[in-house]
Amino acid sequence: MAEKRALEPRLAARILEPGPLVLVTSLYRAQHNVMTAGWLLPLGFDPPRIGVAIHPSRLTHEFISRSEAFALSVPTIDLLNAVHRCGIESGRDGDKFLRAGLTPTDAAEVEAPLVDECVAHIECGLVERLTLADHDLFIGEVLAVSALDELFSDRWLIDADSPLLHHIAADQYAGLGKTYTARLAEEEE
Repeated sequence: MAEKRALEPRLAARILEPGPLVLVTSLYRAQHNVMTAGWLLPLGFDPPRIGVAIHPSRLTHEFISRSEAFALSVPTIDLLNAVHRCGIESGRDGDKFLRAGLTPTDAAEVEAPLVDECVAHIECGLVERLTLADHDLFIGEVLAVSALDELFSDRWLIDADSPLLHHIAADQYAGLGKTYTARLAEEEE
């Protein structure tokens, strides 16, 4: 095997990417906000919990800390420019939904809006916030989930034209193009 090049420790997150992107939405005092996030992780099935890492300087961090709820909306490749805008602009400078051309819509269980143009949504009540390095991990208990049938059954239905959006670095994104099925030796006989 070829020798591997040593990298800076900060690139560890990029090694684990590309991960699915979400638009994190929050609401505080009738003001909604939306932020792109790629640092997500499932934390358990029973109860279902999800973590999202958010820097303390973000308006989303403030809103989730105060409201104790958030939603995750899964965008597709056709929302690329809106997703990028929501990741580089601040909600402190005005309505990011409006600037990105996104539509806030009512959630089933939380007050934070969902992004109507997205193909799946996860609504969470805040369980805990952990300070880890320069980001905080917001741990949410999943209260409601919804997804388009043609893209999700009990898993994402990936094909050559899969619209799911993944972040590579900076302004670089990718979609998933193919799934692979593992076959163990005893299954092949």
